[in-house]
Amino acid sequence: MCHSFHYIKRLLETLFVHRFSHGTMPLRNIFKNCTYYWGFAAWMAYYINHPLYTPPTYGVQQVKLALAIFVVKRLGQQPNVICQLGNFSIHMALRDLRPAGSKTRKIPYPTKNPFTWLFLLVSCPNYTYEVGSWIGFAIMTQCVPVALFSLVGFTQMTIWAKGKHRSYLKEFRDYPPLRMPIIPFLL
Repeated sequence: MCHSFHYIKRLLETLFVHRFSHGTMPLRNIFKNCTYYWGFAAWMAYYINHPLYTPPTYGVQQVKLALAIFVVKRLGQQPNVICQLGNFSIHMALRDLRPAGSKTRKIPYPTKNPFTWLFLLVSCPNYTYEVGSWIGFAIMTQCVPVALFSLVGFTQMTIWAKGKHRSYLKEFRDYPPLRMPIIPFLL
């Protein structure tokens, strides 16, 4: 359900939230993306849905903890900044930076929404949140293909984040110097 939820959310965001500066995707990317997403989805589904699937070591508690990481982590009674809700909030904040039909670029800053506060530390918090979701999913399923999917996804998102970070630094002289591409204080 988490896997499907993520991609349904992504499709809805593509239709109703994102404003793309390029109208099309290069053809070579379509084959690469389809191979990655469909290949890993089939591999993960085979192991997760197999009759001999071994449940997580710590049972229901492990699944509940991982689900909390995937969706939203709670500290006491206050929601904390994490994963799917954070990813969505960042996409909304980025959309609001660019007027419809424009290619204008601005420096993203935190808003009143606490999920955007990660902009204080990283250039691409949407990737930070997405990686967190997949780490939660890997913990939840305790499945090697899911862990490898998460690792490959993290590697690709790190490449994208570093590229966006370099672009921001080049384009904006007043870009916040403490920000890192994807992981606060590290990477």
